[in-house]
Amino acid sequence: MKKTTLYLALFTTPAVIITAPAYINAANDWQVENVENLIDQINPFSTTYEYYLIEAKNAYYSLSTYQQSNVRNSTTLFYYLGSTDNQQTYLKTFSDKMAAISARNSTFLRDIEEANRYYHSLTISQQAIIPNYLYLQLQNYLENIAKMKAVQLDFEKLSVLDSSYIYSYETAMKAYQLLPYDFRMLLTPLMSEKKREYETYISPANNRSVAQQVINEISKLSTSSSMEEVASVRAKYNGLTILQQNYVANYRDLLYIEEVQRNTSYGWDPYYIDEKEKPTDYPTNIEVSKKGQLYTVVMPATEMNQYTNTKIAVSDTITLTIPYDAVPKTNNNDIVTMTIEEINEDSILFTASMYDENFEFSSYIDIELKGLPSSTTIVRLDNDGEYIATPYRKIANKNIIKTKTSAQFKVVNSRVQFFDIQADGHQYEIEQLAKRKIVSGVENGYYKPNTQITLAQYAAMIARSMNITTNESSTYLDISGKWYETSIVALLENGILEHPNSNYFNAGKVVTRQEAAVLSIRMLQYAGVQISDPDYKKIPFTDFKQLSTSDRYFVATAYEFGIFGGKKNGQFDPNGKLTRSQMAKVLYKTLQIAKMI
Repeated sequence: MKKTTLYLALFTTPAVIITAPAYINAANDWQVENVENLIDQINPFSTTYEYYLIEAKNAYYSLSTYQQSNVRNSTTLFYYLGSTDNQQTYLKTFSDKMAAISARNSTFLRDIEEANRYYHSLTISQQAIIPNYLYLQLQNYLENIAKMKAVQLDFEKLSVLDSSYIYSYETAMKAYQLLPYDFRMLLTPLMSEKKREYETYISPANNRSVAQQVINEISKLSTSSSMEEVASVRAKYNGLTILQQNYVANYRDLLYIEEVQRNTSYGWDPYYIDEKEKPTDYPTNIEVSKKGQLYTVVMPATEMNQYTNTKIAVSDTITLTIPYDAVPKTNNNDIVTMTIEEINEDSILFTASMYDENFEFSSYIDIELKGLPSSTTIVRLDNDGEYIATPYRKIANKNIIKTKTSAQFKVVNSRVQFFDIQADGHQYEIEQLAKRKIVSGVENGYYKPNTQITLAQYAAMIARSMNITTNESSTYLDISGKWYETSIVALLENGILEHPNSNYFNAGKVVTRQEAAVLSIRMLQYAGVQISDPDYKKIPFTDFKQLSTSDRYFVATAYEFGIFGGKKNGQFDPNGKLTRSQMAKVLYKTLQIAKMI
């Protein structure tokens, strides 16, 4: 029994020795698992990276040697612990580079590029230790550099010869203003240069001055000019900006001369006659006499020039110019009698008669007056005894009145000023039209340039500016008896306005850009301006093909004359509403081309 007991004791003792470690491990497994979980939380791309690295390190070294040997991911911990010192070095270097970036330094952009280069030289794990705020700060710098370079490129690409120059400039300036202050300052010299260029571009005074040089060059040309001379003037015109080209009132003369050179069979020039081609029996039987302050001109229709204007020197200061088509040719020996009476120093009475009855010319004649003060304005007396607008233009020391009928003209000193147009781009045109009594203010010295213009208002201005009158009444129910009735009827009679298919004219509607283009070209046709077919291929408007065939003609012709340009987005915008400011520009330009202003 004792032996048996001894054997039993020998068998049970090892069991205790073997199970003891298992008991111990079971009690301490949670410590190993805790360390493993901490190591799993180490993420070099997270802001908690340093926290979990330190926690895992402390927890690992608090384990026994046996427990440490059972940590499954201990190699990951050793990897991160082994690289910590180097990572701190990378972090410090990058932080120092970011801290060195300052807009006050001349190396501002270079320092940003250097920090970016260094960041991208790091490994992914090294980049992971960079704080997120530093990384975002670097990205913000880089994004602003890209935006700044884009604005710089937009400024450098600006050209005053581009049709979209104003739109491109304003777009670049908006992008410039959106840049942070430090980056705007880097572009300030370039921006200032482009701003000066833009201000010069839109300056009416500068544009008129530059355009006048080309106007003078064109005025020197004739159909006998050499091709080299014409080509030289064409190059000077093409070198103007669009705004400057708009001021060249005799551009159509250049087009006509170029057309004659391209096609010599085009015909005679109604504004030019070569002395070598002048007939030997050139008419001279036109009588001019003077009695007191009254000059009388007796002009047989058969004695008028057949291919050019007939010029009559009435006195040293008065000259009449009668277009060849101003008097209808008949088989009779019609005689036109014209008188000019100097009523006083600042007023003359012009009359035209045939067979002792008032005579109206078929086209405008010119009454040229010399020696008037440059600051004067010429008006005419209406049937009610009021002085109203009359078409005339100034050339050097000459004032040239255009009329078809008898009238009394008066020289006045007129100066108009509106309080709300000082910053308006069409201030000059508005003041010139107001000075001539073509337009007027709205109330108390205000013009209200941004107010839209109605057809009734525009018709009245056109009729005044071209002295188109009538004694007829309207058949349209909505304009009969209105203040603008005679203006609309006069324009309808002369083909400037169209008759609507209705009993109502709708004169209160707002004038659109397309309608204004039509009116301008019909005004030129009425004034006898030569108009050739437009080149549709050269019309830049992106919405041009959306117009009807007839509207395309008027819009394209108005564009070629420089009366209308496009909008900033490249469109013509035919349905855009015309404002009083825009109307002044359109009307002034049209009257310029018609040589009535």
